[in-house]
Amino acid sequence: MVIATVARWLSAEDAVPWDRAVRPLLAKHCAECHGGERPEGGVRLDQPSTDLADAKTRGMWERAYALLVRGEMPPEGKPRLSTDELETLAASIRRGVERAVIAERGGARRTTMRRLTRFEYARLLEDVLGLHYEHVPLQLADKLPADPHSDAPMADGELLTFQNLHLKASVDLVERLVKSVLPDRPRPQPFTYRIQPRALAEIGLGTGRKELGFKLAPEESDDKNRLAVIVVGTMDLTETGVASFPPIHRVDGYLGRDKATAGSLNIVLPYFEPSGELRLRIRAGAVIPNGEGAPMMRVSLYNNVDNERFGKELAAIRVSNPVDRMQDYELEIPLDLIDFPYVLFQRAGQFGVRIANDHMPLADRAKPPREKGQPEVWPWDEPRLVIDEVVVMGPGTSHWPTWRQSLLTAAGDTLEDDVERAAAILREVAVRAWRRPVGADELNAFVDLYRRRRGEGQSRDAALREPLTAVLVSPHAIYLVERKAERPALLSGVELANRLSIFLWGAGPDRELLELAAAGRLSDPTVLAAQTDRLLADKRSRRFVDDFVTRMLALDRLAHDPIDFGLTLKSFSNAKVAELRQQRLKQDLAAEPARYFEYLLRTNRPAFELIGSDYLVVNDRLAHYYGLADFAGPMVGAVTGAVTGAVTRAVTGAGARALDGAEFRRVAAPDDRRGGWLTMAGVVAAASRGNKEATILRGVYLLDRFLGEHPGTPPGNVEPLEVQAKSKNKGGQASLRERIAQHTSVNTCALCHRKIDPLGFAWADFDHLGQRMSGSGTLLRTGALAGG
Repeated sequence: MVIATVARWLSAEDAVPWDRAVRPLLAKHCAECHGGERPEGGVRLDQPSTDLADAKTRGMWERAYALLVRGEMPPEGKPRLSTDELETLAASIRRGVERAVIAERGGARRTTMRRLTRFEYARLLEDVLGLHYEHVPLQLADKLPADPHSDAPMADGELLTFQNLHLKASVDLVERLVKSVLPDRPRPQPFTYRIQPRALAEIGLGTGRKELGFKLAPEESDDKNRLAVIVVGTMDLTETGVASFPPIHRVDGYLGRDKATAGSLNIVLPYFEPSGELRLRIRAGAVIPNGEGAPMMRVSLYNNVDNERFGKELAAIRVSNPVDRMQDYELEIPLDLIDFPYVLFQRAGQFGVRIANDHMPLADRAKPPREKGQPEVWPWDEPRLVIDEVVVMGPGTSHWPTWRQSLLTAAGDTLEDDVERAAAILREVAVRAWRRPVGADELNAFVDLYRRRRGEGQSRDAALREPLTAVLVSPHAIYLVERKAERPALLSGVELANRLSIFLWGAGPDRELLELAAAGRLSDPTVLAAQTDRLLADKRSRRFVDDFVTRMLALDRLAHDPIDFGLTLKSFSNAKVAELRQQRLKQDLAAEPARYFEYLLRTNRPAFELIGSDYLVVNDRLAHYYGLADFAGPMVGAVTGAVTGAVTRAVTGAGARALDGAEFRRVAAPDDRRGGWLTMAGVVAAASRGNKEATILRGVYLLDRFLGEHPGTPPGNVEPLEVQAKSKNKGGQASLRERIAQHTSVNTCALCHRKIDPLGFAWADFDHLGQRMSGSGTLLRTGALAGG
């Protein structure tokens, strides 16, 4: 196993023995100046102490290391170290210092209690308060301070500190969340609007009309002051009379996304207080031509008043079911938790919701030619979103109190005493938030706070808000609290349950895990292995997969680095469409390594396939990017690990069937591309960082990310390649290999480049966007780097 071999290599005591290899080098190159009774600079290296546990001694060796790698020692006129000698000496000092620092911190036997990351804490709040809204991501983590950047899994208490800013942001967020669940307000006025585009035919709408507006009364009454305005953008009517919306980038010859109503259904409701949950039920299907992807149904809040246009995307749902199998898509929109300038709605006296077909083309498409005075010819058949019915329900339409409010307070339902009811609710919340059993005495201060708020005249639910907030921002919730012990000891069952669930789910343990922990059974190796398998089989383990792979391969660079895939001319010559196409391509390129790793994990494939296999795991967009002619493969099961049969969908008109290509699936690798991480376009692009001459960047990436050895920061006195080339070649016309050869003629540069450069050139037949260059060789295909 490659990973196991690398792990053993990284953990080995592989420093060169000091007396056998290092001391002779010191005697040969250093002792003349740094020896005897009066050494240069007061630094004596002929008989130095090598006790690096001593901070003063360690500091001396750190200074010596810096001078060596910068080439400042030995001084000019003295014999220079060879590259091999320099590497031996520098590596021994570096590794010795690193191990001494680890030992000083306590090594593996002592860890600093760490707080949850902002993502883990946000999930904790969502779980405890029941804030899961299908299709509508809340992105609560974005409302908390960013965690320190780290390539390793974020489990280091030294990095995950907690400051005043964290406390303030946590309190502000939790207060907002608790208030949304316990609103303590009268029931809002119910309203329901049922919009049926098929009924438009009855009022004279013909196929291909550009825009139509009409008014609709709520089902509860015919109040003329409560009429909603329905604005239908460009659409067609199918034979059965349902509305068919084209992609909004292509509407009646208009290329772009600027038109407010193009290719969309706009619902303008009479203004209501934006509090509680607005519910939508959209009955929809899709018309998907062969070779294209499914349309994306985008739902957003939208204010379309002149000079005050503002949109906020709420949900992006891929609709792949055909029109002969229409499906209801349910959305709950928590208005209290959506950041939107509602004052725009209030000022206009209306509340806007927009539903649109936000499909982006898979294949490149140049803008079609158009003769002067002639209509534009559109040669492509594109996916269409078909909407049969939309039902809009106001915050007060469903049962009251809301089910989330009822769920949060359910623990006190059977108790008549007011304080006992509050204590039961607080204890239930604390058990879930603190992820362990909670004694009654631990909650006395919280119950007393509730009692004081009730004495001030607050209602039962209003008085619960402050103590609930205190429970959720307690150190027991924010930190992974573990026992202190003078000697190393095994984790308790609850501590082990927390570590396991936080690691694999990025969230607290469920009831089954806590019950096993409380019974003392989780430490049984058989039970622990079974629970690990159970947690991995759960869909929540995808969080571990995504976080681990993204950090290891630095895939966040795809979103943050200035990588231009040059899609403008290939996207109807429209920069806005190209930007969105590129955004979705980058998302898929970043997802491919994680989905591949997930497939290996769930199907128990050999670890070597991480760097070499005869198959790819891609979706439709990546299949187009790689130029795969055959994309008919089984979908990769996202939860159970099973490989399911190909899911098909109908294509309107002909009886043909086509694969729903949105999901990642296993397909055979083409002849010019080896499977595995090393040839994935996203990995190569992350290594290249948008740089067309990225050989050194790629070498550093492979050395660091795959071989676990960071080459360090280049010395400050080293000139860049282009500067060296200009000074030695009168204009710098040398090839990249020649410039690197000049650069590494200095042994302090060769110290790192002898490892970096061969790895960087291993990707020489890939461009900076991860595409195979025409006429390139098959280095990675033959396994020169992967070891195959």
